[in-house]
Formats: sequence, C-alpha cells, structure tokens
Amino acid sequence: MKTFKIYLEKKYHYSEITIQEKINQILQWKRLCLSAQELSVLNRKELLPLIELLSIRYSSSTLNNYLKTLEQYYNYLVETQTRKENPVKGFRIKLDQKTLLRGLFTEQELTNIYNTYSTKGHLGGRFHYYRQRNKVILGLLIYQALDSATLDQLEIKDIDLEKEIIKIPSSSTYKLNDRILKIQSNQILEIKNYLTHTREELLKILKIHTHTKKLFPKSDKTKFSSITQSIKNQIGVEKLIILRYSRIAIWKKRYNLRQTQYKAGYKSILSLEKFNQQEIEILKQAIDKYHPL
Repeated sequence: MKTFKIYLEKKYHYSEITIQEKINQILQWKRLCLSAQELSVLNRKELLPLIELLSIRYSSSTLNNYLKTLEQYYNYLVETQTRKENPVKGFRIKLDQKTLLRGLFTEQELTNIYNTYSTKGHLGGRFHYYRQRNKVILGLLIYQALDSATLDQLEIKDIDLEKEIIKIPSSSTYKLNDRILKIQSNQILEIKNYLTHTREELLKILKIHTHTKKLFPKSDKTKFSSITQSIKNQIGVEKLIILRYSRIAIWKKRYNLRQTQYKAGYKSILSLEKFNQQEIEILKQAIDKYHPL
C-alpha cells in the first residue's frame, strides 16, 4: 500500500488525511474478499457481491466515494502494469432523486432550524467561536442554498453588508454559475459579528496567517466537509443537500423558472425538473418525515 500512497500523493495531490481515508477504504475492500480472493485481480463480476455488501452498510453517495477510490486503485495497478484493465472504470451507483427530495422543509421549518441553532458551544472557549462560524454557514445553506464546495471558495470580498448581498462564485465541482443573492435580514447580525470578531478569533485559534482572504479559514489538516458534517449532526438532518433542495423548491413556488435557475446557479433549466411540485407534495404525504428539532 506504500506505493499506492505515493501514487495518490503525486497524481492527485491529496492531503495526508484524505490519502489515509482512501487507504482505509481499500483495506476495507480487501477485507470483504473471500480467503481465496485477491482484490488486485478481481473482475467486475467478482466485485459485484462486494459492492452489494457495502450498499447494505452505506448510502449510495458514500458507496460511490468507495467506488471512486477503488477505481483509482485499479488505475494505479494498470499504470504500474500489474493488470491490464480497470474493472470499475466509470462505475457508479445512480442516486435516486426521489429519495433526496423526500425530506424537504417548509420556509417555517427552515427558519426554525436556523433560529434555534445555538451559538454557544457546550464546552465553552473556542467552541463558542466554532458555533458562531457554523451558524453563518448554516444561514448560507438555508437561505442562499449554497453547497459545501462553494462555501469553501468564498472570500471576504464576496460579502457586502452595506448592500446586503453576497456574490457567489461559480463552482466547477457542481458545475454551477456565479450569481448575486440577497442576504436575509436575520442573517445580517450573525455575519457582521463573524466578520468583525469571530473570524479574527478563529485565525488565532487555528494559527492561520491573518492575510488569508478566505471567508471561512481552516487549517491545512481540516477538510471543509468535516465542518459541514458537524453542522449536519448538530441539526439532525440526514443530508445537508436537503437544505439546498428545500430552498430551491421554495424559490420555484415564488419565482419563474429562469429566476429560480439563476438563484440556484444551474447552467440548465432542465436541472429544475426534479423539483416537480406535484411529485414533491405526493412524496411529502407518503412518508413520515424525520423532524430535526
């Protein structure tokens, strides 16, 4: 596994934490193999039972993450001439959009999630600052429907409190356009406090150079996903993407398709097809939605 680790470092420039996660994933794939099997030589047919086992343990999105790592592992074996082909090249589990749309929240529910999120860390000290930062992030998730990749890109200059707007950069990760959105009145105070006080304290705690332009600075060892994962656990939702989808569904009721497309950052208006309101209402009536509060 040492040479595979070097391969990941050189080819993908991953952080040490990400590389270790991928090594652990490959080790898990190996543990799923039968005693007479060797992961490095399995074909797709032999891999399917292993994929089925992981599908029982993990969500489709997590399983796809495991499949991506496995694909990289086989790419490594092909490039080092250990085997001739990659049995899982481009192989992914198709995500069910209906499943993602099941738990959509109403405007009142979203506002309740935001208003009841405490900025006081139960351990005090630096945890207060983490929670204050997290509330600003939560507001951007709920009211501007931002995704994690975009949040990680944001810089201080993107916030204009005088005009009460946020300039959102394009995202290559999710193929989203840049746009300008209004900051809601109940976000203003939290954002202002974060920019004038909390962010400076976090720079000291994280020992980061003060010249960084990032709106949400983090240490080199921290992935932004670990911050959003913490927020997800704190508010008790299954997936944070539900907050984005809930906001887009609300926009779709209030605005025309082109306006909604712009606000959501979608390059194509066809991306709004999954927000068919009739389907959403049927889904909401058909299930007992888990309430996060």
